[in-house]
Amino acid sequence: MDKETADKTRGMIRRATIKNIKDDGQVQTCSVEVADGVWRDDVEIHQPYGFASHVPPDGALAVVLSAGGDEGDLIVLPISNPSSRLGRLGEGDVGQYNRHGDRIVLTDAGDIEVASGRSINIKVGGVSFSITADGIDATGGYFRHNGKNIGSTHTNGGVVHGAESTEIPNN
Repeated sequence: MDKETADKTRGMIRRATIKNIKDDGQVQTCSVEVADGVWRDDVEIHQPYGFASHVPPDGALAVVLSAGGDEGDLIVLPISNPSSRLGRLGEGDVGQYNRHGDRIVLTDAGDIEVASGRSINIKVGGVSFSITADGIDATGGYFRHNGKNIGSTHTNGGVVHGAESTEIPNN
C-alpha cells in the first residue's frame, strides 16, 4: 500500500477531542479536533435511539468517522467523558448518569435504583410528585394508601373535639 492510501485509510477512523456542543437543532453538533490544533466545526454527533446527552463543558472524547473516506464529511459516534463515567456496575446492569453523581441503574436482577443529589420529580398529566432532601410533595389528583383516600379531600369519622386523635380516613 502506498503512503497516500495508507494515510487516507488511517484518517477514516480516529479518536478525537470534541468541544462546543450545539444541541439546538434537529441533530446535535460539535467541534472536533481531528489533528493537533486542527478543528472541524458543525460535525454531527450520532446518538442511540431513545437516549440523548449533552457532555459537560470540559469536553469529551469520541471516535470520528470520515464517511466514504471524505474528511470533509465527518460523523461523531456516541461520545464519552471518562472523568464522570458511572462505573462499578454489575454484569447485565444498565445505567444513566451525569457529572454530579445522579443516576438511574436498571439492575440485571430487575430492580431500578434512582439516586439524586437534589430532587426526583415525576409528572403525569396534572399530577406531580417530588422527592427532595426535605421531604415528599404531591400536587393534583388523589392520594390513596391501601385503598384509603389520605389526600386533601379525605374525611375522618368519629371526630370528637379535644385532645384525642381521629380515626383512620373513611374513604
